[in-house]
Amino acid sequence: MSPSSSAVLKKSQQKQDTKAAHLPNTQGHPILPQVNVGTLPQPWDTIGRHIGLPNLGHDDRARLDNIAHLNHFLAQVVVPNMQAEYETQGKVAFANAHKREPNSRDEARAILEKSLAYRAWSRLRRGSMEQRQRIVADAVHSKADVIGEACAAQVAEAGNLELDPNLKLPAYLVETHAHLMPGGYTSQRGDNDVAAGAMYEIGLYSTVPGRSGPNSDGAGRAISNWLHENYPNLKPKRVFDLGCGAGLNTVAMAKAFPDTEIIGIDAAAPMLRYAAARAHAMGVTNVRFVQADIEHIPERLGQADIAFTCIVLHETSHEAVKNIFKGCQDRLVPGGLTIHVEQPPYEGKPLFEQVMRDWDGRYNNEAFWSGLYALDLESELAQAGFAQDKIFTGFVSAVPWRSDATVKGKIEDYGRTGNWKVYGATKNA
Repeated sequence: MSPSSSAVLKKSQQKQDTKAAHLPNTQGHPILPQVNVGTLPQPWDTIGRHIGLPNLGHDDRARLDNIAHLNHFLAQVVVPNMQAEYETQGKVAFANAHKREPNSRDEARAILEKSLAYRAWSRLRRGSMEQRQRIVADAVHSKADVIGEACAAQVAEAGNLELDPNLKLPAYLVETHAHLMPGGYTSQRGDNDVAAGAMYEIGLYSTVPGRSGPNSDGAGRAISNWLHENYPNLKPKRVFDLGCGAGLNTVAMAKAFPDTEIIGIDAAAPMLRYAAARAHAMGVTNVRFVQADIEHIPERLGQADIAFTCIVLHETSHEAVKNIFKGCQDRLVPGGLTIHVEQPPYEGKPLFEQVMRDWDGRYNNEAFWSGLYALDLESELAQAGFAQDKIFTGFVSAVPWRSDATVKGKIEDYGRTGNWKVYGATKNA
C-alpha cells in the first residue's frame, strides 16, 4: 500500500471514529436534529433514534422522503385546486341540474368523483400509503430478529412489560388492518416480535411527516400541555393510556408527569414489546405496559386519576367505544378525569371538508372511521355514567406543528394534520 493510500484510509477511519464517539447505543445510526425546512416535510433521517428502531438503507430512506413530499404536494397544491374546481364548476353543474345546491356529504362526493383531479388525488393518496407500508414492512422484517433481540434485552433489564398469552383479542383488531398495515397490530412471527411497533413508528414519521417532533409524539405532548394549562395543580398518582400502541404518546405523558405511574394498556403484544423497549431505551422509568383489552381494564391495576385515549377510538367498534367509556367511569378514582382525543366530527363542517375527512374511512382501511365521526361522543359519555355538567370538549393541536389555511404550505392535510377535538369528563367526587 502506498503512503498516500495509507494516509487517506487513516483519515477516513479517524472521521468514522469521531462520528461514532457521539452516538448512543442505536446500532450505529447517526442522530440528526430536525432542520428548518419551512413548511416542507422533515427528512426521514431526522427521526428520533433508539435501540429498537432499525436503520434503513439509502434507497428506502429516499423512497419514504419521496412519499412525504408527494403527500405534501397533494395536500398543499392539488387539494386547494380541487376545492376551487368543486366550488366554481362542480356545484354549479349540480345546481343547474337539480335547482339546488348539494346538501349531503354523499352528494358532494358524487360531484367530486366526476372530477379527474379528485380521482387522481385519491389514487395517489392510496398508492402512497400502499408504497409506504411495503417499504417499511420489507425493511423491518429483514431485520426482525436483530431488533427483536435488542428489544427483548431492554425489556428484560427494565421489567416494565406484562403480557397475557391467554388474552382473547378483539375481533376488530384482528380482522381489520388499519391504514393498510400488513398484518395489523396484533400479528406476530415469534416470541420477541416487535415488527408492528417498528413499522408503526417508521411509517408514521413519513406520513405526518416529522411534524410532531422527532419522536412523533406531538399528540401526547399536546395532551400533557393541555392538562398542565387547564389543571395547573393536577398531580396524578396513576394514569391509564388506553390503546397505547407503540407507546409514542405514553412516553410523552410519562415525561410530562415524571412523578406519576403511567400504565400503557393495549391488546397487541408486538406493539407492547416495542413500546416497553423504546421507553427503557429513552430513559423513561415511570411507565409500564400491560397487555389487556381496553374495553375491560383489569381490576388488579387499581384505579387511575386520569384515563385517556389518543387517536384510538376510530379504530374500535361503536360497542367498544361504549365499553371503553364505561370502563373509564368504573376505573377512575372519585374526581378522576377521562380524556379522549380524536379527529373533529363531520357535523358543521363544509361538505367539501367532510368528504376529505371521510376519505380514510372509505379508502384507507379504517372500518370504523366514518361511523365514529358521526357519533355524539358527549352523549356517549353521559350514557356511560358521567354527569352532564361534568362533560366538556376542547381542541388541541400537535406540538410543534399547527396548520394554517392562510399560509401557503400549512393548509390542513385532512386526516393527517394534528388538529384534534378533546372529549372529556370528570367523575363525580
